[in-house]
Amino acid sequence: MNSCPCCSSTLLRHARHNRIYWFCSHCRQEMPDLLEMILNNSLRSRQRDGLVKLPALTPKSRMLGSVGIA
Repeated sequence: MNSCPCCSSTLLRHARHNRIYWFCSHCRQEMPDLLEMILNNSLRSRQRDGLVKLPALTPKSRMLGSVGIA
């Protein structure tokens, strides 16, 4: 059950123009789905992390890195 981030009332699920939104009958405002926003941000950051791959360290690069030579 979703609750309003402003007043904690129960949000009503509505559909309009091929999208779902939440409405607070107490505040009389359309409210964002905060859980979906958090999950989407988490998924986006995992996808972004998957794009950057660090090169594997070889024994030679480990030795050079410990000495401070790049």
